[in-house]
Formats: sequence, C-alpha cells, structure tokens
Amino acid sequence: MKYDVIVIGGGMSGNVAAITAARRGLKCAVVEAESRVGRKILATGNGKCNLANTDPCPWEAFNAPDFVKPVLSKHGLDIQKKFWESVGIALREDEGRIYPHSLEASSVLNALRAETERLGVRVITDCVADSVLPGYKTAGLEGANVILASGSNATMGRNSCAAAKPLGHRCTPIYPSLAPLITDKGNLKGLKGVRVPVSAKAVSERGTLSECDGEIIFKDNGVSGTAAFGISTDLARLGYPECRLELDFAPDYTLEKLTEALKKIPPEGFVHKEIARNVRASAADAAGMARVIKRYVLAGVSSGSMSLAQAACGGLERAQFDPVTLQSLVSPGFFAAGEVLDVDGECGGFNLMWAAASGMTAGEHVFGRRR
Repeated sequence: MKYDVIVIGGGMSGNVAAITAARRGLKCAVVEAESRVGRKILATGNGKCNLANTDPCPWEAFNAPDFVKPVLSKHGLDIQKKFWESVGIALREDEGRIYPHSLEASSVLNALRAETERLGVRVITDCVADSVLPGYKTAGLEGANVILASGSNATMGRNSCAAAKPLGHRCTPIYPSLAPLITDKGNLKGLKGVRVPVSAKAVSERGTLSECDGEIIFKDNGVSGTAAFGISTDLARLGYPECRLELDFAPDYTLEKLTEALKKIPPEGFVHKEIARNVRASAADAAGMARVIKRYVLAGVSSGSMSLAQAACGGLERAQFDPVTLQSLVSPGFFAAGEVLDVDGECGGFNLMWAAASGMTAGEHVFGRRR
C-alpha cells in the first residue's frame, strides 16, 4: 500500500510527526517495532513526562546548538504549548520544567494515540522496519516520504540507525547519556543506597572535563542521581575518556574553614554516617578529613548500561541533513526526527522538547505523493 508518509517509530517524535503531516491532509502510516506505541514515553520524567523547558535559549543545552537552533527557534515553547493544547493536554510548570498538568506520562501518550486515530493515521505495531530502500519501501509499505523517528537504544529502545544505510547515511558512535556511571569500588564501601547533595566533577590528566551540582546516589558499582547524569552527558559527548570523579560533600565550606570546623565537630556532623566512616578510614586528623570530604575520589569512571540511560549520544550524522527541514541532503524525501539523529540534550525536558519540535518540523516539510 502506498502512503504520503511512512513514519518509522511510534514514540514522541514519530507521533508528533504523523499528527503534523496528517493535519495537512497527507495519508500517513506509523510503523512500530513494539506491541504498542509510546512505551518509552511512559518512562520519561520518572513517569511525569517532562515535556519541555522554559529556558529562553534551549538549543544551548544540546551537543549541537547550531544544528538544533533553527528547529527550536521555529517550534519553541509557545508553539509546543499550542500543540499540546490542541491534543487535549493542559500543562504546568515546576522550576522551569513543563509537565502535563496530570503529572502522568500516560495522559500524554493517550492524547497522542487519540489524535492519530482521529486523523486516520494507520498504526502498525509488532513491525520492525530494519531498512529503508530506495523508492522508500520499508516493512512492506511504500511512501513518497519516510520519517525515521525510531529513537535510540537508550532505556528500552532500539538502535535503528542502520535502517538509513541503504540510502547512504552514516552513523556516529553511540554512548549512554543521562546515565549512571560505573566506578572502581574502593570508595564505595558501605555506601549503597546513600543519597547526598554534592558538587561533582570529572577529572582526567587533561584537567576538568565536566562539573555538576546535584544529588549523588551510591550504587554497589558506581553512582547515579542528577549530578552523575549531568556529568555523563558531557562524558558521552567526549566518548567517555579515562577519568575519575571528585565529590565535594561540603561545597559551602572552604578547605580551611572545614578543617577548623572539624576540630570541634566530628565528620558525622557534616556527612552521612557511612561516608564519615570511610572518611575516618582515610584520615585521622581534621586537615586530612577535610581534604577527603572536599575531594572524595571515585576512580575508573566508565559508562553505565545503555538500558539505564535516559538518552543516547550519537546517531545519524547531522551533516547529511538540512537543519531547517530535517530532510536528507543525500536522499530527498527521507527525513529524521528525534533521538535517531546525533542530537542529545541535558536533563530538564530538553530531549522531549527536541523530539516534539523535530517531529513537527519533519511533518511540516514532507510532501504528498506525486501523481
């Protein structure tokens, strides 16, 4: 069967692209490898679905701000708010992050599914489109356009960049981003499950690679939490070079003031008791304990599992796509949207914001069948 548009991937960018194209009167089909669309949406924002961010320059949160800027400038927060209202989703803001008012990711998914159904978009599940052939044939379908919006293999996703190879597209190496970090176990003793606010940085022989303030959650083989996720984003963009984590448990104290304070107050007065135990094991005097509290080292940093990552760094090479339309420069009529491109954002709703904006962009620029 022939379609104006075949969208590969039933996630955020794929659904938004299909809705945008179908609203223009184009005949659309969505092909999804899973048994239902949007399963990954349900896991976003800890189930609350952080849809966007109020940052006036959101493109600065991405690995490729110049590539992302044209799309997010045209389809920024105001446009996205109108889109969500048009599918029946009310929004709320919390510290610059935009959520569905229900704080339920299922509300977003249900609204997208209802709108695609209303528009007559054909949704085909349990169907793997593992290649797009010239003439835009895939999964037994034929289209005037194909939008590859299949995401990445982060969380429960799939790496489907290879689907574009028959059209001449290349893929950059893919690394886990917004992910836990694996470290040596030396300084993790007794800390599993401990949550603490820290000022963290990743350091190599070249110097500081990344810095982030936030929460660290200790695991038996590394660390998770917002600070770890923030640092993982920078390390992923660098290909995870050899480095160590340095955690400051008392960033509001200088080393000198902390040393003086520790002469009167035990380390348990500044840090979790299990951390204090490790501090005491490393140093006996106030000056030594202060140095450990201000610079708690976790060596041997490496990437955590892709299955635990919220996003992936890497994907289809950006240079092969028009940054205004997201149409392929080597195969006109082929578009890419969302995380399948080598585009990744920081934590805070930026990745879903890109997914929606890029889906709108591709859906606006696909064309009807040539009679």
